[in-house]
Amino acid sequence: MKTTRNLLFIAVSLMGMFMLALPVYATGKRDASASERAPSAVESAFRIVRDSDGNEVEIPREVSRAGPVIGAFAQMTQVVSAGGGKISAAATQNISAYFKKVFPDYSVSNSGNFNATSVEDLIASGTQVAYGPGTIFSAEQKEQLKKAGVAFVAINNIADVAGLCESFRIIGTILGEKEARRADEFVAYYQGNMKTARDRSAGIDPAQKVRFLSLFYSANAYATTNSRDISHEYIEAAGGINVAKDYLGAAAGNSLTVDAEQIVQWDPQVIMLNSRRGAQAVLDDPALQAVSAVKNRKVYVCPYGIYLWSVRSGEGAMLPLWLGTKLYPDRFADVDMKEVVKHFFNYFYNYDIPASEIDTVLAGDASTAMTR
Repeated sequence: MKTTRNLLFIAVSLMGMFMLALPVYATGKRDASASERAPSAVESAFRIVRDSDGNEVEIPREVSRAGPVIGAFAQMTQVVSAGGGKISAAATQNISAYFKKVFPDYSVSNSGNFNATSVEDLIASGTQVAYGPGTIFSAEQKEQLKKAGVAFVAINNIADVAGLCESFRIIGTILGEKEARRADEFVAYYQGNMKTARDRSAGIDPAQKVRFLSLFYSANAYATTNSRDISHEYIEAAGGINVAKDYLGAAAGNSLTVDAEQIVQWDPQVIMLNSRRGAQAVLDDPALQAVSAVKNRKVYVCPYGIYLWSVRSGEGAMLPLWLGTKLYPDRFADVDMKEVVKHFFNYFYNYDIPASEIDTVLAGDASTAMTR
């Protein structure tokens, strides 16, 4: 009996010591101190994302004010955020009246018309995270942004389809979980259109492939694109031969001046211009009348909605299909580009595009601007 009482006493004593060691959250007597809670508070306020070079960047956990520093990324921000009003600053020189019409939230979220290429504007706008090519800002400017509480995420690979897909996903990750899922959805659509074009154009005899030339027209001069340009991927996906693939011109680059003599030598069967005025200039050029595309009136204008389709933009996802309808109409006979545009604007832009605007998009840009 005595032994039992002793064992009970020891057990109760040990339990009491154990309970004293525990924090009494209900009464607050032994709650953790503020300093002990600080790490979890910091962790809840910030998170880490990786830029396109693999560098870790700390950003706010909730991002509601974003600053895409190039026009194409403003467009993609709207796509992945479903027009959620998150742009607090943008490359204002690339924001058209039509952009504002399609995305009315932009005029509210950036009511101050802050330019994301300006350090001062980014800070004044209250932007939390800016993103775009790392060369936009100097090291000193990036440090200035950091000290002001503006994180900068470098997104450098925008030269090809794979790079753009990665860029869209980085933007989605910056903006949040829902946006990241929508970015994945858009990438699947983009890659799906590339695959559709490749499948439709597969098996064409190399000798029967259409010779294609992409031209930019500005200041009464032509420039073309070689294999370094993203449009080259679209051309090849649609089964075309980019006659300027290896062209270097006077200097290496993505936009290369080319004269009429060279165009005649290439003799493209289909030519795509960046603007309606450019297409008319080609058709009226006395030096180009012997070119197959001119003789057969197969000179087309690249579609242009929020952004020119043939450059690094989200709307480039539709270009492989459009090119297919121009290069091989029989193989792409069931592709209705009006329906493609309608779906894209309705679903990815959340914009119910009227039939008249679909026609305008497919007709291309009426200006002579060399949009790059």
